Amino acid sequence: MEKNNPLNRRRFLKNTLLAAGGIFIAPLIESCTDDFTSSENAPEDLKNGGFESGVASFDPTAGGVIIWTRYSTGADAEITWEISRNSNFSEIVRKGQASATAINDFTIAVDVQNIPSNTKYFYRFYNGKTKEVSVTGETLTLPSKTDSVNEIKMAVVSCSNFPAGLFNVYGAIAKSEADVVVHLGDYIYEYAPGQYGTNPYTNQLGRAHQPAKEILNLSDYRERYRQYRSDKNLQLLHQKKPFICVWDDHEFANDTYKSGAENHQPAEGDFRREKWLLSRPTVNIFPLKQEKI
Repeated sequence: MEKNNPLNRRRFLKNTLLAAGGIFIAPLIESCTDDFTSSENAPEDLKNGGFESGVASFDPTAGGVIIWTRYSTGADAEITWEISRNSNFSEIVRKGQASATAINDFTIAVDVQNIPSNTKYFYRFYNGKTKEVSVTGETLTLPSKTDSVNEIKMAVVSCSNFPAGLFNVYGAIAKSEADVVVHLGDYIYEYAPGQYGTNPYTNQLGRAHQPAKEILNLSDYRERYRQYRSDKNLQLLHQKKPFICVWDDHEFANDTYKSGAENHQPAEGDFRREKWLLSRPTVNIFPLKQEKI
């Protein structure tokens, strides 16, 4: 099926945005035009703030990439996004606006399409009213069939249990020559504090899971993802490298199977409904919003 329809994975991420690529659920905004080619209307006195979770990019193709952020002030806002060929944003190739609202946990995901292949890009988000701006992210598009490329360097990671240790390897990859990060799953762990992977030595790190319970519903999962995204090494890696992500079991619960999981008990609710809600949030939590800019 994937062979006949190579966009299945990308459509899946568009509809869910719950893989590590999406992290927090957000409406998708598609950018398909060349209307903006300069930073003419960008504020000149931008200051840092409001984007405490950093920025990230996901699922690069030869013609596009998804860029992401979260506006963390707790207030609805219109956020401007820009993607440029250089870090001073004098060669903007796409620009648009997106709404950060409570219904999406104030997250924004933009699927930037129809941009040149095999190219490095810089991107940022800012609030024009408050002059708050995110850090500048770095991403790329993959080579097309006609590009002459000898190699692509990939860093492969998995199984990142926040309370069980530090994420120093993420920081090392951020500074490496890797072009893209492939995350094989278990981007988060669902356990309550003091459970799997922890002991008296790891407790000294002060990285106990939040919320302070096993996560079971959308609110819990969002809080857990926010905690992981607070790690500075993970933030830096997302800022510097695009991610290609797949799920494993701990994105839901340990040893997940079709109708349940080892780490899900009957008293915790219907696991099949929980899994369905988490895998199809745009259908069941709020309507999917797609716009062309």
